[in-house]
Amino acid sequence: MEVECKKQQHFLLVHGACHGAWNWYEVVTKLRCDGYRVTALDMAAAGVNPKRVEEIRSFYDYCQPLLEFLMALPPGEKVVLVGHSLGGANISLAMEKFPQKIAVAVFVTALMPGPCFPLTTVIDEYQRHAGSYMDCQYSFGNGDNKLPTSLLFGPKYMASQLYQLSPPEVPFLRIFILQLKYQSQVRVRWTRARTARIR
Repeated sequence: MEVECKKQQHFLLVHGACHGAWNWYEVVTKLRCDGYRVTALDMAAAGVNPKRVEEIRSFYDYCQPLLEFLMALPPGEKVVLVGHSLGGANISLAMEKFPQKIAVAVFVTALMPGPCFPLTTVIDEYQRHAGSYMDCQYSFGNGDNKLPTSLLFGPKYMASQLYQLSPPEVPFLRIFILQLKYQSQVRVRWTRARTARIR
């Protein structure tokens, strides 16, 4: 009976800011070894998702992979929705849009906005206590006088604020994945430019 119950439980994992589905590699492995169904998603322009940061205009756009996944679930199927860090905001939106498709939501050291505590308030409060962002890089796709449209954690920030208790290979894994994504985007841009010249 326990094995049957495990097969029916489907965990849907959502990463935090500046990360990707890869961030869950140990959790995915352990859950699958225990017989659970597990999906770890990359949000738009994160991890290995092919969207480019410049294409994301809103938080809703950023959440599209999660919302599309939930929309495609068969009728009656529910997931155990897990969000880490900024992923808490993602799963909060998913809970609003698809309450019938979520068995339970788990916030793992995650932002937890709500009706009386909107995402903007949560982020403002976080930034008030966050301290220095050190070598993080912001981009301002909507103009220098507007709010940043993206953030990239720097190696020093990651080492001192995010991965100080992690094995040393974890930050390198993230950097390696970002390099692969960047190389892929450069190849796509180069191919498009070359194709345009041939025509």
